[in-house]
Amino acid sequence: MPLHLAPKKSYHPYNRENRERVARDEALARAKQAEDDAYLAARDRSDRLAQLRRQRDAKIPSAHAQRRVADAALGRDTIDPTSLPSLHLGADVERAEPPPPQHGAPLLGPSVELHPWYLDPKWQSGHAKSATEAQKASMQRQDEARKQREDPLAQMPQAHRLRRRPPPQATSLTEERRQREAREAERAAALQANRTSAFFRRRARAERAARAPRPSMYVELLQDMICTVLAGESHLFTSREQTSLSALLTMPYDARYLFVRLLQRKRDQWYRLDKLEYHDDVSNLAQAAHDLCTPFAAPLPTASSDDADEAELYRFAMMDAEMDGGLPARLALLTVDELKVLAKQLGRRCKHPTRSELVATLLAKPANATLCLYTDRLGLEMEPSSARLERAMAALLHGGCLRLAPAAARLLDRVALVYHRGPPAFGSLLTAAILQRTRRCHFPSYTVQRTSDLFVDRAHVLSFASACAAAEQMDQYMEEGLDAARACVQLLESCEAAWHDAVQQARAAWPEGVTGAQYARMRFHTGWPLTRVLFKGCEALARLGQLTQEAAVLQRLLAQRYFWRGRRGAWHDRLAVIAVRQGRKKEALQRCLEALGDPDTRWVYVAALQRRVERLEGQCKVPLPARHFYARQLQPVIVSWSGERCPTSVGHARRSTQMRTRWRAPDGGTCTVEELCLARYAEQGFRGFHCEGDLIFFLYVLLMWDVLFAPVPGAFETPYQRAPLDVDTDVFHLARRPAMEEQLARIAQTGGQDIIQSVDARERPLRTYAQGCRWDDFSVDVLQEVAECLGGPGLAALCRFLSDEGGGRPRGFPDLTLWRYSDRHSERSFE
Repeated sequence: MPLHLAPKKSYHPYNRENRERVARDEALARAKQAEDDAYLAARDRSDRLAQLRRQRDAKIPSAHAQRRVADAALGRDTIDPTSLPSLHLGADVERAEPPPPQHGAPLLGPSVELHPWYLDPKWQSGHAKSATEAQKASMQRQDEARKQREDPLAQMPQAHRLRRRPPPQATSLTEERRQREAREAERAAALQANRTSAFFRRRARAERAARAPRPSMYVELLQDMICTVLAGESHLFTSREQTSLSALLTMPYDARYLFVRLLQRKRDQWYRLDKLEYHDDVSNLAQAAHDLCTPFAAPLPTASSDDADEAELYRFAMMDAEMDGGLPARLALLTVDELKVLAKQLGRRCKHPTRSELVATLLAKPANATLCLYTDRLGLEMEPSSARLERAMAALLHGGCLRLAPAAARLLDRVALVYHRGPPAFGSLLTAAILQRTRRCHFPSYTVQRTSDLFVDRAHVLSFASACAAAEQMDQYMEEGLDAARACVQLLESCEAAWHDAVQQARAAWPEGVTGAQYARMRFHTGWPLTRVLFKGCEALARLGQLTQEAAVLQRLLAQRYFWRGRRGAWHDRLAVIAVRQGRKKEALQRCLEALGDPDTRWVYVAALQRRVERLEGQCKVPLPARHFYARQLQPVIVSWSGERCPTSVGHARRSTQMRTRWRAPDGGTCTVEELCLARYAEQGFRGFHCEGDLIFFLYVLLMWDVLFAPVPGAFETPYQRAPLDVDTDVFHLARRPAMEEQLARIAQTGGQDIIQSVDARERPLRTYAQGCRWDDFSVDVLQEVAECLGGPGLAALCRFLSDEGGGRPRGFPDLTLWRYSDRHSERSFE
């Protein structure tokens, strides 16, 4: 993880004052060390002089005395040289100075030097005076050992032995060299193993980069995806498709890199080679484009193949020579500045040089007369303006244009669908893998289990892919307005026949219904995404007021129990609403009672159905003994406040399409209505967030972490998932019911504090990219406070509710989440 440091803190390690302080401290330390070294050297010299002087003062017998002792031992008489007559040759010369003394001159200097002043005990340091006898003895032993170790006289015998040693032979030199090289190799290996500093890592990275170019992660990730799919599910592709994938993997590196980078960009779009900024990764961009456009197989006639994509699958890209759309399509690739240059070259004038005006001006005249200068004459040549325009455009489009072959792109999309078990979560083939490789996202840890028999054959994959595309298109339409609702109805009508065939196929395969294990695999059936298209289309029909057609679709959905059984409660409730609006209240009452008796009706719909039953029984005059009375739930407490609304400036209102009201805050400023409520409750000791249920969902994810990421067949098929593949479906609860009940019982009994603490301590440092995790918004202290205020039973009830909803993002939660920790059991949600 990167180290985030506050740049203006006084303890910042890179602060200028801190750097100067560190430099001063280091200079003082070096000066102190030099002073200590000089003191120790002077002390060694003085001690050595003292030792020599002590040896001088020792009483050593003279040579004459030694001879006298030896003669006495042998029984000989010793002649005293002083008793013999002396020969005086200079008797006539009288010496002026007195004769030298007989005891001889001192060789070691005056005696005062034997006891210098600095050896006086009174000049000793405080540390030396306070030392104990044992410490003094230890210091003396250390000094004597150092003196003996560093005595040059002690090194002389070793030097003499080295001089007398015979010269080394060639074999011994070779052996020494080998041993030295072996030691150096061991040292290098140890350094390589212990490279922990950033400097060594950067240097090693640079050495590897200079030694051998590393393949791009884009190429590696695409290759891993293709190999993973073909290793276990090659039966889902024809032999020609497998040959195409093999040809892609065996192409030159530059061509593969260019293909995968274009595969990550917009489809069915032409790209100018001179505008592609891949020169640092591709040595020859033109050659890579040529390799992609070179056919790797012979094209098949469309009539001889049932699949048009397979017939067109003989190359991976095409050049601009095959561009459809003529000159307008080519002009769309030029920038506005290039269009201006082109108009100037052709002599076209444009009053308003916008893109549309420039394109219209360049395409205005079909032909024009051009004055041409030949070698022998000057004449006019009639040349079509389109030809001159194309020639001028060719000069601007350096290198031409490139587009991926649609058949090749669709083949890789199908490979990605099989690999991800559905449309990729991030909208692109490799986005999740790239985020993981670049360490921008750390996905949760779980066991990846590839199931090779989820798709039966190639036809199953093709139908499932088209159904998923229709479901995505329906979701996009539902986010738009009324015109999009009409498009939803058209899409619904186009998918009804395919959905009916999928239901008939499921009934033929499982006439008695599907069990829990098989129902979990129904998510990969074609009928699953088509069912989503149908009940989303019912919402569009409701917007348009087509209640009769909506009721017919809902009845067809309720007639099957193979797909989306968890939505049956909502379908029953909507049919009851339609019956009430059409005046058939008894039918609506009967529909609600059937919904309450349906085993697939989730308890999240039970409360609304029970309230509707009580209202309808009152409206239908049902006798009291025959009426249903359900346990009353806690009614919400309504709190009313008054505030001062602030006027909004006209300019700000024009800039904003959805203007929010502004209110006077307690501090005198302006705020939103949610901020005003938070401020009012803060005065009462409450803490809170305007998070619309994100805090509660974060708690749910931490508490149910082991259940969410438990190994379930078909739930974790790739290593790049934020959540199980069956999240937001009723399969989620059915596939994990035993583990879920055990975890809920543990939460209700213990309160979940230990679970929150352990999971947060493990995942927060990694910033795990799991669904619902808001690491930067909510601290672990906040989570534990809210959990303690809710209590174990309350947390278990919330977790059960969210699990029944499919374990996904909660819908319909209040805007504000407030709690007062002093009460310990006061957690509230406000709308």
